[in-house]
Amino acid sequence: MLPAALLLTVVALGWVFYAPLKIQYQESREQQRLQAELDGLKARNDALSAQVERLRTPEGVEEVARQTLGMVKQGEHAYVVLDSGEDESATAPATDARQEGDIWHDLLDLIFGVR
Repeated sequence: MLPAALLLTVVALGWVFYAPLKIQYQESREQQRLQAELDGLKARNDALSAQVERLRTPEGVEEVARQTLGMVKQGEHAYVVLDSGEDESATAPATDARQEGDIWHDLLDLIFGVR
């Protein structure tokens, strides 16, 4: 009788706490996603700010004129080197960069129906 009562208690507690835990877990995962997005946007913003500062210098303007517009100084000659068409990234071995914490996130995502 005691194991049945214990099992019933565990099931009842699971039933009661599942919904709040699911909401908390979903909010936590959303916060992680938004934080990663924010970090990416901050990094992009920093890169763009550095690019703007570079373009405010005569050297930066000259670099852009040479690279994107193909401009050359008087007396210089521009040469275009064509790619051989081979994709070097296709020969690089793929690595599995999964972390141990990802397995737990995958399991909790499955339990709480995230994604």
